[in-house]
Amino acid sequence: MPRKKVDPWFKKEIASVGLIEQSRSSENWSALAGALKDLCASRQSMREAAKNGKRVQIIDSIESSDEIHENGRYLVRPPLVGRDAGIIGNALRANGISAIVVCREPSTSLGYCPIVALGSGVMVRVQIEEPANPEKPTCSWFDHAIDELGNHILSKINPESKLIRQLDYLLVHIPAAPTHTGLYKTAIRFCLTLQAQSV
Repeated sequence: MPRKKVDPWFKKEIASVGLIEQSRSSENWSALAGALKDLCASRQSMREAAKNGKRVQIIDSIESSDEIHENGRYLVRPPLVGRDAGIIGNALRANGISAIVVCREPSTSLGYCPIVALGSGVMVRVQIEEPANPEKPTCSWFDHAIDELGNHILSKINPESKLIRQLDYLLVHIPAAPTHTGLYKTAIRFCLTLQAQSV
C-alpha cells in the first residue's frame, strides 16, 4: 500500500511544539502565546480531518491498530490501557493519519465509563456516562469524552499558585486533550499576562 500523503497540519504541529519548548525555556511569553495559537490551529485542522463521517472505531489489540490506514476517531478499550492509546496515537500521527484516540477503562461499580489520557508525564482520568451501545459509541459521545477531559484539566488549575506554575500545569496537560480549545485559550491568556508583568 502506498504511503498516505501527510495532512498539512502535521508539519505545523511539529514546528509549534518545538517553538513552545524553546519559548518556555527562554520565558519568551509573547512567542509562547503565538506558538500555542498555531498549535491549537493545527490540532483543530487534525480534528476536522479526523471527522471523516465514519463511526467511531474500536481498538482492543495492538494488532488491530496496525491495520489503521485512514483518518478517524478511535476508542481504545481493555485489555489495552492509556499508555497503549498514547503509543497508538503517536504511531498514527507518524504515519500521517489524522486520528483522535481516546482510551476507556472498565466500567465502574456505579456504571460510569472512566476515560483516561496521558499528558507529558501526567495522567488525566474522568468518569462519564456509558455510551448507549458500548459496542457502537456515537461520535457525539466520543466528542463529549474529549470535552470532559479538557474541562477536568481546567477545573484542577490551582488559582492560588503562581501564574507561571498554572501555565506549566497546562503545558504538560494539553497533550491529554490536544483538541480542547479551552486549554489553549487559557494558556495563551496566562502568557499574555506574564508578558504584561515582565514589561
